[in-house]
Formats: sequence, C-alpha cells, structure tokens
Amino acid sequence: MRLTEEEEILDLIKNSKDGRNTKFLSASHSLWKRFGNYDRYPPLVHDDNGIKSVIYATFSMRTRYVNLYEICTVQGQEGKGYASKAWDSFLEHSIQHDMSRLKMSCTPSSVSWHYRNGLVFWAVDPTGSLRSDQPIFATREEQLEFRKKAIENPILCLPDVKVIQKLKAEGLEDHSFGVKKAAQVMGAIKEVKSAWLRKALFKQI
Repeated sequence: MRLTEEEEILDLIKNSKDGRNTKFLSASHSLWKRFGNYDRYPPLVHDDNGIKSVIYATFSMRTRYVNLYEICTVQGQEGKGYASKAWDSFLEHSIQHDMSRLKMSCTPSSVSWHYRNGLVFWAVDPTGSLRSDQPIFATREEQLEFRKKAIENPILCLPDVKVIQKLKAEGLEDHSFGVKKAAQVMGAIKEVKSAWLRKALFKQI
C-alpha cells in the first residue's frame, strides 16, 4: 500500500472502463477534492502491477481516530480480492500511524462485506448507512476476535460520551425514510446480527 496524488487518481478515472465502480471512484474523488483533502490526507492505493483499489480516509493524531470514507475497486478488478487486500493493508497502516479507533458508515449494499471484516454497528446515519465506531487492530483476525468479546461485553468498544449521545439520536426511527429505504436499512441491521450493538448505548454502565 502506498500514498497517491490527485493527478494519478484523475489518470486512473480517465483510463478506466465505464461502469459502476468508475462512477463510484469519480464521486469519491469529487468528494475528496471538495473537502480539500488531497494535500492533507492523500488516498491510499493497493498497487499490484497497477492500481487495483483506492482508499479514502482521514487520520487524526489528536483523537487517534481514522475515519474511513470509501474503498473503491477499479472497474474490471472486482471479485479478485483486491479490496480485501487493501483493507488488510489499511489496518496495518493505521496501527503503524498510531491510530486507536476506526469510524465509518457502511451502506446497506456493502454491510455484509464490512461485517466479515469484524465491525460492530451502533446507529443509522441520515443516508441510511450503518455507523461503526470501535477500536482498530492490525489484522482482520484480531478485529474478528475482538468483536466476539465486544458482543459479550459492549463496554469494551463504546466510544466516548459525546459520541454516544450523537449515536443515540440516530436510530432507524429517527429518520424519515421511505418504505423502500427503511426496508433496506432494516435488512442491513438483520444482516449484521449480534454485531448491531445499539441497545448497549442506552444501558447504564
């Protein structure tokens, strides 16, 4: 895994085949450019005889949080395990840079993949994605092992009080989703099974 620059991402988009993944990468690029993040937080890429996947994330030395925004697989490279390889390298990179917690939002269509990586989930963001906020470890195996313990004892992975208060206000019932969107979110919640730890937010610890 290595860092990249805006110009390399633009070339990648230009030279990629049309398709859903290219549109997703283009949208992720636009988001990063709008945030002014290319200089502060250059994207990470998994390069295996060419870029196969791109990760957009921010790293805070003050809070020791890594905030993962997007994992993009290059069009035509789907189903070859490149996103999983990028995820593994991302975990290692985060630990090497002294990060201690990970937060991200997972769309209903991607939640099963993220569930396999050992995440827990607390809330629903305004777009209908499931919010994850938890300690981060150097390997997928450690992440999965930690989740087993966290499901039994959620206090192990609770965020701080301010974050808890925000998450409490983001239940499915707190959003005005249409029937179809609400069904998608409920399906995602069911898919993550016991890793949906929302009830723990409201327990007196």
